[in-house]
Amino acid sequence: MLYLLGMTSEKLAFLKSIYLRGFICFTLAFSLVVLLGDPFINYLRNKKMDEKIRDDGPVAHISKKGTPTMGGVLIVAVLFISNLVSADLTNPQILLLFLITILFATIGFVDDYKKFKESKKGLSGKKKLLGQGIISVIVWLFVTKYGMTGNKVLDISIINPINANWKLYIGGFGMLVFIIIILLGTSNAVNITDGLDGLAIMPMIICSAILSIIAYFSNHIEMSSHLNLYYINGAGEIVIYLTAICGSGLGFLWYNFYPAQLFMGDTGSLTLGGILGVVAILLKQELILPIIGGIYVIEALSVILQVGSFKLRGVRIFKMAPLHHHFELTGLAETKVTMRFWIASFMFGIIALGIIRLRGLF
Repeated sequence: MLYLLGMTSEKLAFLKSIYLRGFICFTLAFSLVVLLGDPFINYLRNKKMDEKIRDDGPVAHISKKGTPTMGGVLIVAVLFISNLVSADLTNPQILLLFLITILFATIGFVDDYKKFKESKKGLSGKKKLLGQGIISVIVWLFVTKYGMTGNKVLDISIINPINANWKLYIGGFGMLVFIIIILLGTSNAVNITDGLDGLAIMPMIICSAILSIIAYFSNHIEMSSHLNLYYINGAGEIVIYLTAICGSGLGFLWYNFYPAQLFMGDTGSLTLGGILGVVAILLKQELILPIIGGIYVIEALSVILQVGSFKLRGVRIFKMAPLHHHFELTGLAETKVTMRFWIASFMFGIIALGIIRLRGLF
């Protein structure tokens, strides 16, 4: 909205600045979540929208029973409001991000709602996968129709994260399969990680910040050339969207840090994870995303290894999966596990930026 105003008035031309609009978006998102948090929590309590604790989980988690969840609804609502104010609503990438946010949030909301009203299990796994598959097809159609790099071959190729000159052409169908794997992986990995107070949201803030830096460089002809990144026209608007995630995520952490007053639920975790995947696809940074979101990858792998080992050998590798529960059961305090995962997430982000810098040397 502000961008459109800048287009119609020379006096407001400074509002085109990504820096300024990113600052406005971040500040607005943070402020709205903090201001609306208490009333929203009270509303959820009145509606008895509270967390159902797994029976086989750590004993310390019993005290979390009754904590309001579906905080993702607040995050998603604020994402929309802040971007409606700050983002360029004519940008195709922003419109795609709006659409996939709605679709992922719908899946998560239905799942959360069913847990309260019908079954603790929520939406069936097959229906979740179907919904995520449909979203993947939409993203694939966008990539193949609009393209990102201006080169149709590159758009449907896998790019080496260290040397952008090394690429693997996989074709249209191959790209569809690749996108499905990415979006199913990212959305479910964040969902798996969301098991301790504040554990999932801070890595999300860090990942969004790192991707926003890459998006800014990708939108700059000289910087993208210097760092050997592909120039993505209009990628600067992705920065605005990601600053909204950073702002709303930090505001959510105000209520989600131990002891949590509010959980995000699947509405938040599936949506935020899906956004990360789509942004990586739009920026042609699919293979560096597992490094940026290293904590999410480790958490997801711990579940895969645990299930696989038990089915094949009848032996559990960890005391409990995901990995954060394993560390809890070894005697580490929840806050210590969370803080160490935050530190690890920050280090993964720094490593990813280092790799981006290395690209400029090849």
